[in-house]
Amino acid sequence: MGTSKAGRLKALVFTSLGHFTNDFTTLLFSILIIYYNKDFGLGLAFLGAVAIAYNIISGFLSTPIGRFADKTRQYPMLIAFGIIILGVSMVIFSFSFESSRYTVPIMGFAVIFLGIGQAFYHPLGASVLEEIYSEKSSLMMGINGSFGSIGRSLLPIVLIPLILVIGAPDALAVLGIYAIFSGIIIFFGLASMKRWGKKLKETEKKSDPKISIGKYKPVLILLTLLVFVRAMFLIGTTTYISEYLLTRVGSEITVGYILTISFVTAILGQPLFGRLTDKYGGKLTIAITTVFSTLTFIAFMLSGSDVLFLIISYASFVFLAFTGFPVLLGYVNQIIPSKITTTAHGIVWGLGNTVGGATGIAVMSILILEKISLTETMWAMVLFGIASIFFIPFIPGRKRLLMNHKSQ
Repeated sequence: MGTSKAGRLKALVFTSLGHFTNDFTTLLFSILIIYYNKDFGLGLAFLGAVAIAYNIISGFLSTPIGRFADKTRQYPMLIAFGIIILGVSMVIFSFSFESSRYTVPIMGFAVIFLGIGQAFYHPLGASVLEEIYSEKSSLMMGINGSFGSIGRSLLPIVLIPLILVIGAPDALAVLGIYAIFSGIIIFFGLASMKRWGKKLKETEKKSDPKISIGKYKPVLILLTLLVFVRAMFLIGTTTYISEYLLTRVGSEITVGYILTISFVTAILGQPLFGRLTDKYGGKLTIAITTVFSTLTFIAFMLSGSDVLFLIISYASFVFLAFTGFPVLLGYVNQIIPSKITTTAHGIVWGLGNTVGGATGIAVMSILILEKISLTETMWAMVLFGIASIFFIPFIPGRKRLLMNHKSQ
């Protein structure tokens, strides 16, 4: 049974609100690092270890959440639950700024909620859009991902001035309450579609009951390894980007503007590369975004303290690199049957992107502990960006995918 035009629009609107709110927290801890370091004297290596913790929590939870979603199709409840947990996390973070005596334990508690909350949206949102839009899912994921990019780009320019005006505790509490209400709205918006149970029954009737993730392990392992190494570079450098820029430009407000302007470019990049994924297959877009994002980051590192060149190069990097939702998960939709896509999304996004990111942060933290400068550490991470390129020839291209589908 198909979905009406109004139903498809509703699915896009409410999942886009979910992506906006979820990715609104992407740079949260990266920005808070500035204040934990400046106001409480917490070391960058220690704060890096905290960032590792929430990424590991998120990464290892994504696959079981995806497996549960494949079995139950309880997308409205699960997406909303993840967003609400993120809101609770921000409220708990607000308390960590109230007393220096309890900053570390309260921050640790907030980080646990942040990791749990971030485990939900990406595998679930990708599966909702694949189920509703089918062959156009990568384009729709790109449009959906644009709202995530808006959320990600708005946080620096919203949170930093808000902290300067009303203080960190109140600023974080306000944003946390927003996220909680957003989760409630998403639940009722998606639940009103009344299609998820029916779809599960239809899928079970039409699908091969023997379909399992094991058949697709070789390509998933290769893709996950590529994403893992790529994420070491991407998330590792992103975690410390606020502190790095602060050493270059010396102003928190300027850091906020650079990050906001840069992350705005992903609003255009996500639908563009999503459309390319639908039209030419995921391998080409993975190759383009991986190779050129590495080159533009090298240009960023060579920009010194020139604000204009920092913005141009980092904006170009973000335009190419922050396209994983439509490109990577869109590619998963092309190679994995819909009955088990959420599990596959969880593996690629959770173990590949999130745990890979945590490993990248760990490498950076170790290098900083060894008294290597932040600039030299960022240069070291470029090597992982280069290494990820060498995995691309081994994943199947569009022609191979078409042949595989015909033989099934």
